[in-house]
This record gives sequence, structure tokens and C-alpha cells, in this order.
Amino acid sequence: MNQSEFYQALTDMKGGNPEPLHETTSVLCYEVGNMLGQAMYMYWKPQDKVARLGFYKSELIDAIAQLVLICEIIGVDFEEMKQMGIEKALERFIGKEKK
Repeated sequence: MNQSEFYQALTDMKGGNPEPLHETTSVLCYEVGNMLGQAMYMYWKPQDKVARLGFYKSELIDAIAQLVLICEIIGVDFEEMKQMGIEKALERFIGKEKK
């Protein structure tokens, strides 16, 4: 299923109402907050890392789905945004980005 089909399926399940950007962004923030919580538990209690990593991955899956929805809402391609983000991060990491 591509991002347009995913968005359309969600819209159909909501009675034809499109997903609002502010709600989707709020859910993304919630998921990222949960990821931070799991990361902190892994830091504080390394003995629980395996279990916490499973929870972390679950939150990551949910966050990625929200990012895909956001891309569809604003009319950009997720894969293109992902590639541009990787390129931007690489430039920053090697010190080529000018501020």
C-alpha cells in the first residue's frame, strides 16, 4: 500500500473526513515522546533493554505511519523527504552545512 492509498483508507474509515494536520502532528509528538520514554528506560535499566527495545520499535512504527500521513496531507512524497533528510544530516555531520 502506498502513502496515498494509506491516507485514502484512513479517510474512508473516518467517514470521508480527511485527517487534520494538527491532529496527525499531535499524534506524532505523542509517539516520539513514548520513544524517548523507552530510550530513557533502556538507559536507566540496561537489564530491561530487550523488552524495552520491543516497545521502542512499536512506537517507531507508529511514528513512521504518522510521518507518512503528514507527507500525504501536505502533498509531498515520504521517500523523497526521507532521502533529503538523510542528505541534509550527512552534510551537517561532515560540517558542510553553512548556517
